Amino acid sequence: METSDCEMPGRTLAHPPAHPPDSLFESCAWFYALCREYLFRDHTPEISRALFPLDGPAPGTRVLELGCGPGFYACRLSQEYPQIHTTGVDLSRRLLERAKSRAASRSLQNCTFAHGDVHSLADASDSIDAIVVSRLFLIVADREAVLSEIFRVLRPGGRCFIAEPTSGFRTRIPLSCMWLLSLMSSSPAGKYREPRQADVMTAPDFASLIRSQEWGEVELQYDGWYQYAVCAKDSGKDPVVLADSDRIERSISWSTV
Repeated sequence: METSDCEMPGRTLAHPPAHPPDSLFESCAWFYALCREYLFRDHTPEISRALFPLDGPAPGTRVLELGCGPGFYACRLSQEYPQIHTTGVDLSRRLLERAKSRAASRSLQNCTFAHGDVHSLADASDSIDAIVVSRLFLIVADREAVLSEIFRVLRPGGRCFIAEPTSGFRTRIPLSCMWLLSLMSSSPAGKYREPRQADVMTAPDFASLIRSQEWGEVELQYDGWYQYAVCAKDSGKDPVVLADSDRIERSISWSTV
């Protein structure tokens, strides 16, 4: 969500209340989908360079898009690389329906979507080759728990791409508009589970979050509107556990059009 953002999942409770709060991403799914399509930056080229070799991903590569919303990246990557399989995960069923329609309209047989909580992924440990996370950490309940799940499901040598906006005012526009739209809905304002505004991370907070997992390699980059991390899970080929001082943390040069 470029100019702004807010991503979906609220955490699933072990014992959910009988009448859980509604979600803005259900009542305003159409608005959020429009924002993703026409307002937010498309990072597909950066994602491809960060996650895949120059000659492209191997056949059968499994890719997750977490907090996928209308399935923008899952569909883009599946269309560009027909040899891979992408799965988009989100809590909003209405956004997932839009994602499925998007994939169907493009005849993408290698793209699927699943209802799920990013705090507790259904995938087995060490089973995923690559993960895309775009503007997810703005409203999730427990950022470190989500990153821990990302680390868990990635296979040794697997990589993830994380993009989070840095502009507080621009980033908060979509969620604020969704709250305003809720005033005109049948569900009274204030009955939704999302926060009143998206929580934008500072650069130190973002770096601290990324470092909360024992990555074999981390690359960080910041531009005027986004902060990025490309993380690789240790391949397991070296039996020696790397000390923090031996781990890689460097800037990556990307076009920021």
